[in-house]
Amino acid sequence: MTVRSVNLETIRRAVDKCCKTVEECGSCDKARCLIGFTQTVLDYAQAKNTWHIPQGHTFIPEDDLRLYYQEDLLETLSEILLQCHSCQDNHEEDCVISISRRAMERALFGEYMPFTGSIAAYLLQVARQEPALGEKLASLYQQKKKAASSDGP
Repeated sequence: MTVRSVNLETIRRAVDKCCKTVEECGSCDKARCLIGFTQTVLDYAQAKNTWHIPQGHTFIPEDDLRLYYQEDLLETLSEILLQCHSCQDNHEEDCVISISRRAMERALFGEYMPFTGSIAAYLLQVARQEPALGEKLASLYQQKKKAASSDGP
C-alpha cells in the first residue's frame, strides 16, 4: 500500500469534525488527545509520504477520557474503514489507517476492537461487542462503500 492509494485528506477532514475545539476543552494538547493525536499522525503520513509509522500505535493517548460526539466518531471510523485495504495477513498495527482506526475506537468505545485485517470480520466483531454502535457503523460503511463504487473511475 502507498500513501497515494489512501485518501488521507478525506480522513483528516472527518477527524477534524470530531475535534471539540479549544472552546470546549479549554486548551489543546494534541499529544494527550485522541483526535489531536490522529490529526498529527495523518499530517505526518502526508508530509513524509508514508503509510508506515514505526511504533505509532504505542503512542495513542490512553488517558484521554473526553466524551466525543458519537455520530462524528462513527462517520470518521466508517471513512477510515472505507480507506482500509483489508490487508488480511499483511495487516500491520503501524499502518496510518490502523493507528487512526485504533484512536477512533478508543474515543468511541473506550477500548480497542480486535482487527485481523478484514473489514467484514471487524464489523461483525464490533456488532457483537457493541450491538447498537456496530449496526450504525456497518450501515454507514455500506452507504459510503456504495456511494464510492457508484462514483467509480
